[in-house]
Amino acid sequence: MDQADSIWNRAALEGGGASPGAGDTALAAALLLHSSAMSGGVLDAVETLTDEELDAAEAGYRWLHVPAASEAIAAVRREIADGALDDPQRASALEMSADDHYDEAIEDDAALDSAFRARLKTDPDAFSPV
Repeated sequence: MDQADSIWNRAALEGGGASPGAGDTALAAALLLHSSAMSGGVLDAVETLTDEELDAAEAGYRWLHVPAASEAIAAVRREIADGALDDPQRASALEMSADDHYDEAIEDDAALDSAFRARLKTDPDAFSPV
């Protein structure tokens, strides 16, 4: 296991660790949303996570230089605030479009891993030592 794998695991399993750096915090927040989205879909993730967790995920994706993922989450939140869940047809359409938009930004775990490794390479001091 290399340093990147250790940092990834710490973010996924320990929320970034006891003394997380900015990179650890960003990665942990993105992974929390990503895990939930891969399990139940983006709409479910947005409905399930707290506002603070969603804010952190949006910021985490921006920090990881994946603004399209951040915008996909923000768009779902706006649609919900605009009453999309009150109309079954809008809710169904939102569920599908949310997954599609997120998948365009982060198509799989490897895409998120690649974004993380790129930031680790350019900003290694943003992550706590392992």
